[in-house]
Amino acid sequence: MTSVERDIAARLALLMLEELALRKNGKIKDKYWKTYRMVVFWLGKEVADGIVRKLIEGGFIKIEGKYIVLVKRFSHGKSLNAILREAYNLLSTGIRR
Repeated sequence: MTSVERDIAARLALLMLEELALRKNGKIKDKYWKTYRMVVFWLGKEVADGIVRKLIEGGFIKIEGKYIVLVKRFSHGKSLNAILREAYNLLSTGIRR
């Protein structure tokens, strides 16, 4: 994995966490986790699962049955649409690098 790919993965992980922070109680089912689904579509399930695995190892999220739960709370300053727009822009332009 190159440094550009690591940078993109790190920014996507942050956007995933920001989306979880916006959700009620920091809980979401995987089928409603929009940034995760974007990563699956653009980069593949293996890459998306790798990012999620790193977030679990870092203690940021945990999986409880069908739900992904945010463990470490943090403040965010973006709306859901702003997060999704940033993820889309990152994925659509970052792939071409």
